[in-house]
Amino acid sequence: MCTVVEFDPKYQEDIWLFLKRCLPESGRKLDLTKHHREYLNINASFEKFWCLLDGDMIIGTVAVRRIGDRESELKALYLLEKYHGRGLGRLLLGTALMYVAERGYRTIFLDTMSSSDKAVRLYKKAGFITTDRYNSNENADVFMKLTI
Repeated sequence: MCTVVEFDPKYQEDIWLFLKRCLPESGRKLDLTKHHREYLNINASFEKFWCLLDGDMIIGTVAVRRIGDRESELKALYLLEKYHGRGLGRLLLGTALMYVAERGYRTIFLDTMSSSDKAVRLYKKAGFITTDRYNSNENADVFMKLTI
């Protein structure tokens, strides 16, 4: 049985190992010196961060970052390919969306790559729509938002 838990610093090294394994599955590479440096200090980088566990192994993550008084950003939604198709991506996304709704955010944004077609389909099914670029992430070419 898989469970979503809030980030605890005891998971820090396991997160890096998870990302080292998960990111290449979608054509990415973990780079803690530049693009992924936010994972060096998760508590400082994200308002909230969750891990999806299968037993004691991290198999997925999702996070929320505040970007304005009423605006937030979905971050770090990753799931090992082996676990795709089981509704676990929806579970992670739902965890983040429930959190932002409870905190009174009005809009949640996200950025991703068009090559992440499964993720884009998940976001569209959840009601996200495409929007203009809202950040300077040079690796992203898809920008979406959801009004809560």
